[in-house]
Amino acid sequence: MRWSFPLRWAKPPPPPPPSRVLRNGVIAGAIGAGAVSAVSAIAYLQARLAVSDEPYVTTPLDGLVDGDNDVLCRVVWLGDSLAAGMGAISPDLSLPRLVATGRNQDTRLHVFAVPGATSDDVIGTQLPALQQLRHGLGQIGQRIDAIGITIGANDISAFTPRHRFRANVRRVVQAGEGAPVVLVSIPQLNDAIRLPRPLRTIASVRALWLDLVLRRVAKEREDVFYASVRRRPEWIRRRDLRNFLAADRFHPSGAGYAVWADHIIEAFDNALAPPAVAGS
Repeated sequence: MRWSFPLRWAKPPPPPPPSRVLRNGVIAGAIGAGAVSAVSAIAYLQARLAVSDEPYVTTPLDGLVDGDNDVLCRVVWLGDSLAAGMGAISPDLSLPRLVATGRNQDTRLHVFAVPGATSDDVIGTQLPALQQLRHGLGQIGQRIDAIGITIGANDISAFTPRHRFRANVRRVVQAGEGAPVVLVSIPQLNDAIRLPRPLRTIASVRALWLDLVLRRVAKEREDVFYASVRRRPEWIRRRDLRNFLAADRFHPSGAGYAVWADHIIEAFDNALAPPAVAGS
């Protein structure tokens, strides 16, 4: 099936982007004080993760993705820009559709993910939408077969306390109500060349710290599957990273999402595998 949702690129404004203005202000303040304070570092990190110099217009990803298997699979995606397709120049190159296409099964997608969403945002706005969808499907005798979640990347810049992030992830997973859940790992921010060092290192450490929460929550339940996209394949050399990043040098491009999709497809296959029959 071919989709016709062209994306329009927004031209960056002539003035310097807010992230650059804030960076210069932070550096100037640090020089005046004689040292870079923790507050300045936090402010700059938040700006670099939250402000894009070249904004994208995301396109709704809901719809039917055709496959060779005629058994319809209904999949919901929750989370942030990674599930919303930010960075992909075509809806077909977004993560939800690449995963659905790779599984080669008729898939009905419902994507509630919103760019910039933290774990608090997912609970506040996306879980109610999930519950409404589930109720509506129940009225016609249908159900949600699986849920994909990208969560945590924006909690880095929001500095969500780890205990609250853990509670939020558990709450989101419990909202699956029997549908298997695929938790996609927080990306390896060492490859996000938009972030200068040492802030890239700071963000990477915090990403790993929060990602351990995702791993542990996945181990707590048999219906939760962890899909790691943290490790860059060996065949992708560091000098070639720009080919797998969008123009903002932070989000994956369609090629980057395609690399991730292989790992996530495996997790969905495991999540949707029929239960083993005892004695077989």
